[in-house]
Amino acid sequence: MFAEGERQERWLSAEAATAAGYTIIDLNDEWTPFLFEELADPAGRPLPNRYRRVFIGLANDELDGDGQPLEPGGKNYLEVYGIFPSLSVIRDRFLLDEKRTCAVPDDQAAMLAQKSISYVAPPAAKRNAAKQKKAFAELEKARIAANVDTLAALATAQPKQAAKLKEYERWAADQAAIAAAERRLICEGFLPEPEVSAKKKGPLKHEPLMQDEAMRLALRSFQQKHMIYDGHSFRPRTLEALAKPTLENDHAALVRAFRERVIAAADVLEDGSTETKKGPVMYTSASGEKVPLRNLAEEYTKAALEQLGLDTVDGALAFFKRHDDAEFKHLRAGVKLGPRPEYYAPHMELSIVVDRGDVWYDPWFDDQDRWRYPSRSRYPSLTLYVEYRGEKFPLTRWRTTIGGWRAEQAANGYEYYKYKGSDTGPRVIRKIVSGPVWIAPESTPIRSLVKSKKVEGRWQNVVNYDELGPGYLSAYGVVAGYFVIPGQGDAPDVDRGIRAHGSSNYLSIYSDTGYSHGCHRLPNHLAIRLYDFLLQHRHMIVKGDSPMEFSRQFLSGDQVYDMRIPSRGFEFELDPPISVSVLEGTVRGTLKEPVEGFVPKPGKRYPPPPPAELEGETTASGAAAVDKGAP
Repeated sequence: MFAEGERQERWLSAEAATAAGYTIIDLNDEWTPFLFEELADPAGRPLPNRYRRVFIGLANDELDGDGQPLEPGGKNYLEVYGIFPSLSVIRDRFLLDEKRTCAVPDDQAAMLAQKSISYVAPPAAKRNAAKQKKAFAELEKARIAANVDTLAALATAQPKQAAKLKEYERWAADQAAIAAAERRLICEGFLPEPEVSAKKKGPLKHEPLMQDEAMRLALRSFQQKHMIYDGHSFRPRTLEALAKPTLENDHAALVRAFRERVIAAADVLEDGSTETKKGPVMYTSASGEKVPLRNLAEEYTKAALEQLGLDTVDGALAFFKRHDDAEFKHLRAGVKLGPRPEYYAPHMELSIVVDRGDVWYDPWFDDQDRWRYPSRSRYPSLTLYVEYRGEKFPLTRWRTTIGGWRAEQAANGYEYYKYKGSDTGPRVIRKIVSGPVWIAPESTPIRSLVKSKKVEGRWQNVVNYDELGPGYLSAYGVVAGYFVIPGQGDAPDVDRGIRAHGSSNYLSIYSDTGYSHGCHRLPNHLAIRLYDFLLQHRHMIVKGDSPMEFSRQFLSGDQVYDMRIPSRGFEFELDPPISVSVLEGTVRGTLKEPVEGFVPKPGKRYPPPPPAELEGETTASGAAAVDKGAP
C-alpha cells in the first residue's frame, strides 16, 4: 500500500490493513472471481472446482481452452470472453512495449482520418484499384492539359472532373489507412513481415492492402487483445486503437483487468448502466433524502488506481519495474475506498427483471428461404433490482437476448426451422453453476458437435467441447443461473431449460439481429460480476462439484466420436432463491402467439412422416426439456 500523503510503498500485514479500513486487492497471478475460488464445505474439506485450473492457465497464457499447454509463444487474448490477462502478462506487455511504440505520426493521422473502412473482397478490391489508378492517370492528363498545378484546381476549373476526383481521393485515403494498419499489425506481431507472408500458403498468406483472411484474423486478434466489440473489420474503435501508442493500449488493458479485481474485492456491482439522459437513478436514504445511485465500479477503480500510482502510463510502467514476475505469485495491495451505500447488507433483497423488448413471432424467412430479420426499437434487457426500506430501484441494466427462429434437427436426421422462444412469467434462480456444461440434445445439428484442432502438429477432427463446456466458448459461457418455476408444496421445481448465462457470442448480444435459442445471454465478464454479487449478498449453500458421467457416441461423416462429460459444473444454491420476472415485451407483427413445432425449410424435400409427428421431448414453448435447454 502507499502511505497516505506519500508516493512511496510500504508494507504491513493483511490483518493490520483490514483493521485500518483498507480494502485488499488481490494482484496474484492465481486470482479468480469468487465463482472459481478454492472453497470448502462446512467441515473444512476442500471443494475442488474443475475449471479453476483452466481459468488460471488461460489468464496466464499457459493453457488453451481445452486445458492443454499453449503452443510456445502462444497468447490468449480473451478479455472479450470474460477472462482478463494476469498482472504478469500485462507486465510483460509493458516491458516489451517500452521499447516500441508501433505508432508513426503519419500512420496515426491516416487511420484517424477515416471513420471506418468498408470491407471489399480481394477480387473486387483489385478491380477497383485498377479502376482508380486509371482514373488518376486520366485526371493527371487533364490537369496537365488544363495547365493547373493541382487536381483540386482541376476540379474547380472543370467541375465535371470533381466526382471522379472525389471517388479517387476516398479510395486513396482508405488505401493509406489500410497500409498504416498493416504496418501497425506487423509491428505488434499480428501480421508477418511481407517477405515472410509471401512464402506462406492458405489463410495465413497476406497480400498487401487486401482485406483477406490473414488480415481478418489479425484484426480479430488485435480487437480481442484490446476488448473491442467490433466485427473483424476497420470500424471506429478498431481504427482508434490501431492509432494509439502501444503503451496506452497496455494501460487500458491494465485498467480493465484491475477493475474486475476491485469490483470483486469491494463486492459491488453498480456500473452506471442504469443511468439515462435524465441522470442517475435516485433512491430515498434512511434520513429521507433523495440520493443518486453511485457508479461504484468506476469510482472504486479510479480511487484504487490513483492510490497505487497506476492511473498513468508512466506510473504503471514504474510499478511493473519495481515488482518482478515472482512477486505476482503473492502480491496484494491495500487501498482506501469510500463507504458502500447504506442499502448494502450481507443479505440483500434482490430480484431480476428480464424485459423481452420487441418480439416477433412471424417467420423471418420467405418461400425462397431468404432471411430478413425484423426491426426492433426496444431490445431485451436484464435488470437487477434491490429493495430498500420499501423502495425498489435498479442497480444494473444490461442488454441481453431472447429466443427466435432457429434451425433444429428432428428425429429423422433432417433440419427444420423452429421458433425457440423465451418463457414469460414469474421464475426463480435457485441454482448457479460455475464452469457449466451444456448437454446437447439429440436435436442439435451434428455439424456443431465437431471441430478441427491441431493435435501434436496435425489438424484433426475432435469432439467440440468448446460448445459443450466447461469453457468460455461453451453454450453457457463460464457461469449460468437456472430459471425455474418453483414447485408448490412438495413438488419439485419445473425446469423448462431457460438460463441467464455468460456467452462468448458478444457480437450477437449487441447485434440488431442477435437472438438465442431461448436463453438470456450476457457477456461473460458481466455474467461473472452478476453471479459473484448474488452469491456474496444472498444466503447461499456451496454444493460443490456436480458429477454426472455423461457419455454419448455419434457419427459424423464416416467417423465415430465419443463424447464424455464427467461433471455438470460447480454448483451453488441460493436459499432463499432470487425472484425473476420475465416480461412479455411488445409483440409485433401478424402472429400474436409463437408457432408450434417444426417448420420445413423452404425448397427442401423431406421424407415422411410430417413434422408434427417428429416432436420429441420439446415443450410447447420451444424450450427443451430438463437439463437440455439450448442457449
